[in-house]
Amino acid sequence: MSDPMILTDLQIKLMRYFYETPELRISLNKAERKNIWDDFVKNRDIEIISHLEKVVPALYFEMEKALTQDQNIQPAVFSECVYAQALAAKFNLSKFEHFLENLKIDLPGSDEDLGKVPKLTVRYSYSSPSGNEVLYQAGGAGAVDCALKTEFDEGFAMIELKEPYARTSEPDLPKYTENGFIVTSPEFEEEYPQFKGMLDEQLRQGLNVFEHIGNNVSNFSTESLEKAVTENYAGKKYAHVICTEDKKGRLVMLPSNHVALWAKLEGEIRPSGRNSYKVWTPKHLRKVLLDLGATYKNDVVTMPISALKTSKARGNSNISRYKIDPFFFVRKKEVTIEGNYARFSVDAIRQLNPSITAKMKFESLDIKEIQKFYSEWI
Repeated sequence: MSDPMILTDLQIKLMRYFYETPELRISLNKAERKNIWDDFVKNRDIEIISHLEKVVPALYFEMEKALTQDQNIQPAVFSECVYAQALAAKFNLSKFEHFLENLKIDLPGSDEDLGKVPKLTVRYSYSSPSGNEVLYQAGGAGAVDCALKTEFDEGFAMIELKEPYARTSEPDLPKYTENGFIVTSPEFEEEYPQFKGMLDEQLRQGLNVFEHIGNNVSNFSTESLEKAVTENYAGKKYAHVICTEDKKGRLVMLPSNHVALWAKLEGEIRPSGRNSYKVWTPKHLRKVLLDLGATYKNDVVTMPISALKTSKARGNSNISRYKIDPFFFVRKKEVTIEGNYARFSVDAIRQLNPSITAKMKFESLDIKEIQKFYSEWI
C-alpha cells in the first residue's frame, strides 16, 4: 500500500506553480466578509453590494441571485468566492466569465487520478488571455470547489477552498430507531468510508441520539479524525490541494492529504443535523407532542403556541419554522395560529436527521513556514 502522505507529481507541480508567484493577500478578510454578510441579511439591498461587482464579481452575482430569487446565502460562499478570486489573481487569470445557467463539464483527469474526477457544475471561470489556462469555480454539495487547467499538465487539478476553521463535509448518518439508537448500514459505509472509524467508536459506546438533546457528540480518537480528514478528499469529492488563508490573510495552498500536519482536527455528530425528512419515528413523536400538551383530532395537532419555539432561516430575518423539540419542527406556512394555540397536520411535521463531520482548525498558519516545509519539493 502506498504512503498516503506522499505527494503526487501533479501536487508537486501545482504547489511549485503556486509558491513561485508573489504572496497575495485576499481582497476581503474574515471581518469584512462578516460585515457584508450581516448588512446583506439585515437589509437585502442591491446597493449594499454594488461595489463588489468589480472587487469580487462572483460574490456579487451570488448575492444578486439570492436577492432576485428571494433565497438565503451561506457565509461559506463568501470565502469561496474571495479565495477563488485570489487564486485566479495568483495565476494571472484575468478574464472572468459568469455562466447564467450552470454549465456541466466533464473534466478528464490525469492518469494518477484513476478516473476520480467527476462531472463538474460550473458557475464562474477565470482564464488567461491566451485561454490556455482556466480556473473553473464550481458549486453544489458533494462537489469540489474549483478545477484548474494549466499548461504544465494535461489533466485538471482539483482544488478545495476552506476557511481557517471549517468542516470537510457533513453527510447524514443512517436514521435511528424508535428508541434513539443509530445502526450503521452497508450503504453508508460504502458512500462515506472516511467516517466509518468515527461512527464505529460511538456505536461501540451505544450512541443514543435522545440522550444528546441539545448537545453534540465530540469525543473521537486522533486516529479516526485523521482518517476522516485525509480520506475525505480521496473519494468522490476528490481534491489535490486545499487553499485557505494564513494568519496575515495571505492565500496559501496545502496538499489535501497533509491536512493533519497543519490543522487541529475535531469531530462532531449532530443529533439534529441540517437535513429534514418525513417523520420516521411516529411513536416517539407522539410521546413528545403529548408531553407538550398537544391533542390529536383526525391527524391534526393542536397545542399551546407557548410550547413551540420560533426559528429563523439562516441568512434571513424572518421566522421560517416552529420547533417542537430539537428533532421535530413544522414550517411556518403549515401552521395556523388561533388565539394561544397552534394547529397543523401531523403529515406537515419534519424530522431532522443526525449528521457527522470532521473539522479542520488551521491555527496560526504562516506562508513562510509552509514554503520552508515543502522546500525540497517546490
